[in-house]
Amino acid sequence: MQELIDSDPELAQFAEEWDREYEFRRKLVLARTEAGLTQKELSELSGLDQRAISRVEKSADVSPNLKTLIKYLNALGLTLDIVSKQ
Repeated sequence: MQELIDSDPELAQFAEEWDREYEFRRKLVLARTEAGLTQKELSELSGLDQRAISRVEKSADVSPNLKTLIKYLNALGLTLDIVSKQ
């Protein structure tokens, strides 16, 4: 599989983007669970519907809008920063 990805620049870019999104969502879930919160509890703190919390954390086919993401992060005491790729 890696050979196929490496041989196709478009596929390589898609794989990198997918990996980054997966890792971002994994970090969101980790931050919530480390805070000791369920999705329902986070929904109460953030003002977001519990289904919205679930979509932010799990749905690879739907990206959260910025307002939703900020509410999610604010409820956890986190912020979103823009940094250069290393």
